[in-house]
This record gives sequence, structure tokens and C-alpha cells, in this order.
Amino acid sequence: MAISPQHVFDASITSQRRLNIIQGTGVVFFPTNIIEKALSEYLDQISVYFETVPLWPFLLFGVLGIAALAIEVVNRKRKADAIHNFRYTIETELAGMYPKSVNWPKNVDTYLRARLPEMQENFEVMRVFLPQDLLLAYNTAWNKYRDFCLAITDEKCAATESSLDNEPDPKEVFHRLVSDLLEFAQKV
Repeated sequence: MAISPQHVFDASITSQRRLNIIQGTGVVFFPTNIIEKALSEYLDQISVYFETVPLWPFLLFGVLGIAALAIEVVNRKRKADAIHNFRYTIETELAGMYPKSVNWPKNVDTYLRARLPEMQENFEVMRVFLPQDLLLAYNTAWNKYRDFCLAITDEKCAATESSLDNEPDPKEVFHRLVSDLLEFAQKV
């Protein structure tokens, strides 16, 4: 019985597989020419595809991707500016009243009402960047702050200071309301 070269080659592949399995490597032995042939066919198929397909869809998707990236960068900058302006407005407009009430103004109702429009503007800008699930709480916190600013008077402040009732101190209420608003700047 004559042994052909192909039979010897198949036997060496089989013995090599057995050796790899026994050694635990799990490597399967493939002849180099088979791998090169498959890779060559695969690359030829890809090159024929790009020769027959027009390139304008790829350019269009590339331009759309770059535009989407630019819009994302601009929106992140706008969001950061809105948060900064919101915090800055509270820190500057309410400087003597928040975070520590060191300079509670006379005519507090006039003082707070005069600053309400600018704070309202920054409130509206920041609301755009809040997630949907926080909008109700944000609007509620703003409405409580606005109602407090419209209802507070010097007489009410003096009455709570001299009163023995359990009415909350307007300075503490004001501090809590502003703190509630500033929480949203951290959640965005």
C-alpha cells in the first residue's frame, strides 16, 4: 500500500490537532495557504464593493456625524453657561442674604421683588437643560421661592421675631428655598 503525500499531510494535521488538544492550547492548525486564500478572497470582495458603490452616502454620513458632534459640544457649553449664570445670579443678587443672612435688607419685599425678573430669566434658561423627571420639582421649588418673595414684608419679619408662636423664621425659610433651587444646579 502506497502512501500519498496528501495522506501524510492529513495525518500530520490530525497529529498536530491531537497534540494541541492534549497540551490544552486549543489551537487549531490551518495550512498557511488556505488562510491566505480566504483572506485574499475576503479583501477582494470588499474592494469590489467599494468600487461599485457610490461614495456620496459615506460622505453624507460623515458630515452628519461631524454636525451632530458640533451640536453636542455647543449644547454642553450652553448647559454649563446656564448653570454658571444661575448660581452666579443667586450668589450676587442675594449676597447679603444667602448663604448666611449677614445683611438682611430693610424693605426686604422691595429688595427681593426687584431681583425677581433676572432670577426668573435664569430660571427659565436652566429649565431647558433639566431632565423631564426633575421639572415638576424644579417648577415647584421656583413657585415656592417666587411666592415667598411676593408675600414677604418687613412687618412679617418683625412679627415673627417678636412673636412666641411656632411660625418659621423668614430668614430660615428663605435660606431653605434658595438651597432647594441650588440643588437643581448640581443635579443637571
